[in-house]
Amino acid sequence: VGEAAASGPHGFGVQGCADEMPAKRKALCIGVNYAGSDSELRGPMNDALRWVDVLTCSLGFPREGVLTMIDEYPSGELVAEDDPNYPRPTQENILEGLDWLVQDASEGDSLVFVFSGHAVQIPDTIAMDPDARLDEALCPVDWDAFEWGVVPYRVITDEVLHQYFARLPSGALLTVVIDACIAGSAVRVPLRINFEYPDREMDNHSLTQAEYQDLAFDCDAWLRNAHVNALPRRLPRQPSKPLWSKFAQMFTKETAPPLNEGLAVFCLTACSGSQTALDASLEGIAQGCMSYCLQQALELLNYRCTYLELCEAMDHIARNLRREVMPYMDQFFQLSYGKNAGPDECLVFDPGSAFVAKDKAKRRRGQRRRPA
Repeated sequence: VGEAAASGPHGFGVQGCADEMPAKRKALCIGVNYAGSDSELRGPMNDALRWVDVLTCSLGFPREGVLTMIDEYPSGELVAEDDPNYPRPTQENILEGLDWLVQDASEGDSLVFVFSGHAVQIPDTIAMDPDARLDEALCPVDWDAFEWGVVPYRVITDEVLHQYFARLPSGALLTVVIDACIAGSAVRVPLRINFEYPDREMDNHSLTQAEYQDLAFDCDAWLRNAHVNALPRRLPRQPSKPLWSKFAQMFTKETAPPLNEGLAVFCLTACSGSQTALDASLEGIAQGCMSYCLQQALELLNYRCTYLELCEAMDHIARNLRREVMPYMDQFFQLSYGKNAGPDECLVFDPGSAFVAKDKAKRRRGQRRRPA
């Protein structure tokens, strides 16, 4: 923890991995504490730095293949714009990091995107269409800087994430971990398991504007867990769209295709609906509750397990936390995934599982083309 980030494109990241490794392992790990702002958290930076250790020491990722962005050092010193060790998690840097993550991706690659910090829902408060999809977004450190656009803030919407992930080829494995308050779906895949009801597989969909308006958030989730310094990983104020953004949206069309059907993709999010992803002091370390449970579960399973086994272990640890430490914690983890690679078929972060979706998609195409 605290090891300097490798240099690469635009002053950070990795160069030359594709030439050195036939099957690449790459990860983009982001932790935003929003230090000194009214949105300040304590744990995301620790989450990101611990992910560096987990990926490189226990999961076979090369150190030069892990790009880490934080805005604050463990000492409390702020990361400067020209910091020689870590790039700050600004919108511009995160987008460049996403471009680095997906560029030159090929079959057999294992790619990981981790975000710890605030997420936000951006309802359309002007001439709301109740059936329209709700915009959800991750918040970089400079999220509140005004920008002209459909969403007038420097946030990273789920649509933007999709545009990057849609560039990934068949035969790759993508793992997304978002320890923030996502109410609906962060990645556009069809299936989900909500571990409040772990025996059910359900359709995965984004929330509509009307569904979001019906949500009621329970402040007790963090106010009554003050003994562990609990904080919500949701912005204290909700950004709104100005009138002109409504007109801009009328002329803005989504151009990204669906995710490749041969891409094995798994997305773990900290909560859903009106639940709250918590930042808390656990075992004396400020961290995200989901990040804590996930990393504890990986260690318990000796870093070799399926995605389903991992989430079941995470859920068990979280239920113990709820019973023994944080009785008002209301979050339940979510696992979403595609139809061609199930969570019981793929090993976590394992390049050997990258071909599962491609092989199944190929078989399904063959069945559709088979003459009667």
